[in-house]
Amino acid sequence: MNNLLIIASTAALLMAIAVSAADRNEKTVFVTKASFESNMGGLNGADAKCQAEADDSESIVPSGTYMAWLSDGTDSPDTRFTKSFHPYVLPDGTKIADNYTDLTDGDIQNIINIDSTGKTLGQKHFWSSTESDGTSAQSFVTCKGWTWTKTSGYSHSMLGITNKKSTLWSLHAREKCRRTYRLVCFQQ
Repeated sequence: MNNLLIIASTAALLMAIAVSAADRNEKTVFVTKASFESNMGGLNGADAKCQAEADDSESIVPSGTYMAWLSDGTDSPDTRFTKSFHPYVLPDGTKIADNYTDLTDGDIQNIINIDSTGKTLGQKHFWSSTESDGTSAQSFVTCKGWTWTKTSGYSHSMLGITNKKSTLWSLHAREKCRRTYRLVCFQQ
């Protein structure tokens, strides 16, 4: 009887260690607290905004490298992101996708609606210009590669939305570049 107890305890301990190790590999996703003009200095500037919010003293997200779910007509999450084999989760642990393939198969499991401090948001639009498969929308809807200024002339972008799980989460509406919107940030 004692041997069975030892075996069961050992199995339970090994399972707990395996679950704990898997949790460290999850990739956190959040919506920025701040809204930004479309002239973010390109994709690198948008990534820097995600990183600044992740590193902020009020942030509850794990340390690491964060990049914006954003495309410029050439580069996109499909070409820029590390494609994780592990789950993507919100700051509260809610899973949005099992891995990068699941993230980019069209629908996500839960809406992306929590900021880096853990605050749940209502319906918010975010800069995207990214198809739900992670590829770039057409270049004419990327606010001139996220460098648009009021003297650049007429330009549009595509927005995602925080209250959808269908393909619309990433590419919901077309919008002029003169407004401000949030970003969605993914840990790499």
